Amino acid sequence: MSPYQAVAVAVRLFAVWLGLDVLRSWASFAFVRQSDMPGLGVEVAFLVLTAVLVVALWFFPRSIAEKLLSPDSAKPEPSASPDLWLAMGCALMGLWLLTHALPSLIFDAYALIYVDTTSDDASLKRSVLYYVVEVAIALWLVFGAKGFRKLFWWARRAGYR
Repeated sequence: MSPYQAVAVAVRLFAVWLGLDVLRSWASFAFVRQSDMPGLGVEVAFLVLTAVLVVALWFFPRSIAEKLLSPDSAKPEPSASPDLWLAMGCALMGLWLLTHALPSLIFDAYALIYVDTTSDDASLKRSVLYYVVEVAIALWLVFGAKGFRKLFWWARRAGYR
């Protein structure tokens, strides 16, 4: 796989993630939004602009890769080992999990410490504990994927001699 192809695949994956994340966020925002609140035009404009960006990223990943990479990197490099691909995948999954868990952990911890929530205190404590575990798993995937790699290959080869 050439570096251009790898970047093009990454651009398309980013387009899918962006589209799904914006739809998920917009749906939750629309659920909370009340009819007398202003800003519907801005909301729709943001949604349309994001849709245009997702479509551009999906249909033109190669041109984006050509803009990002130099012409010297057009040569395909030797294939990497499956362990390296698994470690990179674990690190990417860990980063993705970290980007979702860390802001929620900070928000809930702030609410637990500084906001007077006497009626919902137990729920916030459970939420903070949940996000602490998620952040720990994310950091393990990012920095210590070697143990996960051993577990993966053990499960893959189970039953074979």
